[in-house]
Amino acid sequence: MKIMNRIISVLIIMLMLLSSGMVFAATDSMSYSVGYEEGYDYGYARQDSKVKALDAYNDSFKDSRAYRTAKSSVEKTDKFVEREFRDGFVDGYNDGHDDKVNANQKLDYPEELGLAMGAIRGANDHQTGKKSDWRAALPESKNISNMFDLDKQSSSYRSSFITTFTAAFNEGYVDAYDKAAYEPMLITMEQGFTDGEDVGNIVGAAYGAKDFYAGRQSDFKRNLPAKSQITQQYSLNKDYANYESGFISGFTAAYELAYDEAFREASMSESLNKAVSEIVPISGGTVVSGDGRFTVDVPSGTFYHDVSLNIVASFDVRNTSYGNLIKASDSYSVELENLSRNVDENKAIELSFEYYGDKFRGGIYRFYDNRWLYVPTTVKDGKMTAKINPKILLSQGTIFSAFVDENATAFRDVMGHWASDEIEACVRRGVISGYGDNTFKPDNNITRAEFITMVSRAFNWNIYSFPGTTTPFKDAGTFGNYADVIKYASGYGYISGYGDGYFRPGNQISYAEVEIIMNRVLAYQNFRWADVANNMLYNNKERSGSFNNMNNKITRAEVAFMLYNTTQ
Repeated sequence: MKIMNRIISVLIIMLMLLSSGMVFAATDSMSYSVGYEEGYDYGYARQDSKVKALDAYNDSFKDSRAYRTAKSSVEKTDKFVEREFRDGFVDGYNDGHDDKVNANQKLDYPEELGLAMGAIRGANDHQTGKKSDWRAALPESKNISNMFDLDKQSSSYRSSFITTFTAAFNEGYVDAYDKAAYEPMLITMEQGFTDGEDVGNIVGAAYGAKDFYAGRQSDFKRNLPAKSQITQQYSLNKDYANYESGFISGFTAAYELAYDEAFREASMSESLNKAVSEIVPISGGTVVSGDGRFTVDVPSGTFYHDVSLNIVASFDVRNTSYGNLIKASDSYSVELENLSRNVDENKAIELSFEYYGDKFRGGIYRFYDNRWLYVPTTVKDGKMTAKINPKILLSQGTIFSAFVDENATAFRDVMGHWASDEIEACVRRGVISGYGDNTFKPDNNITRAEFITMVSRAFNWNIYSFPGTTTPFKDAGTFGNYADVIKYASGYGYISGYGDGYFRPGNQISYAEVEIIMNRVLAYQNFRWADVANNMLYNNKERSGSFNNMNNKITRAEVAFMLYNTTQ
């Protein structure tokens, strides 16, 4: 019985690894985990007892030496939480207590083993590029007999075992092969459709309102982008074809619905006057949205000729699918018609939202590359403000909105730092994170693997879409969680290994290496680290170590500063 249990356990573990290719980390707290282990042992040792788990905990275990020892073990590495420890104990006690019943249940071993082995072979055949053929993958009868020591059984038992095993193997193989072949495609297509819907809702609503206030007839096709435009605008050609197809379908369907809804809502709420259009002279000026809750302030000399600035409100505040972000305003599309196409990038345009919420977690966000990007924000006197580079305002509209970030974190060693704004922006955008002790360590150096990981997040790379391999590097076995991003970055030629065949992901990266990599990532944009260093010096009063030697190592703060100013 124990041997069979071990065989089934090993097969199931192999199946999980081969079919998913992923390892999931437990999310329970230390208090819960230790409580569960104690509860399981306690319940297993008292399987004949009818005492309930909570009663056992309160009446006997909580006063025991085992409880005190367990509590002490938690406190060595984590904060002990009594409620979580108790919940873990109760769950573990019930599982341990019930294992007596489970241990006595008779399993249909031929079927279970056949399903498990079939699933393993099916998933493996797909992953190695073989055609679906369960008969070719099925072990011969003599091998099945040897595998499970069936020669010691009667001939009738042996025949029945092999027949049942074969049927189950067939079922497990086909199911696993089909799942490996088609489930990723289905998930990719569904994700693309959902993402397309989210974008289509925003864009369609903006144009629906804009057309109404411009006095046009309702016609969602008027500004609906062509498929090729959608692909180009949202960089879909870098992703799977199934994701692209799903995204375009979701975008188009949601665009039409949102357009129609916004057009009709605008027609019924015309008095709100949520769309405005004004000429901003070269001397500068302020444009306020129709509802008075959003303001664009253009300083003099920003543009070399008068420009037309339009603000169109999107009726999307009721949409709640923003992850950890909570909507704190409508979305506003700022459209800029600048015929000269020239701007002074040293001038900053100021955006303001009416806002009375949490001062720390509130912020202004820009919608770009199918995601909301935080812009460094100041909250004061009933409004939040942010300054943006005028070059990001486009004729087809640049969308801004106010959000409250429930996961916003303040690092004690970033306050007052020269790069505090850029660090906060990169943290809120998910480009970089802090450490477990609530510090960011801005002046620490970073490794080659850490740097390309940050770049991948800043530029929204789909690192799992690249079919290449990391095996050419001699130290590929040391890459760990960085394997996919190294495969992607090296596959596209953004980063390379050393002449001896090693990649060395743990090596600290220099300014010179950063300049080479960024020039490859930002093709044809002539990236120069010296420009970044000068920007740091003139605007943030910080002297980069690159002035002494380009082979010096870059810091976490400098990377955050560079990535924010490159992608703002």
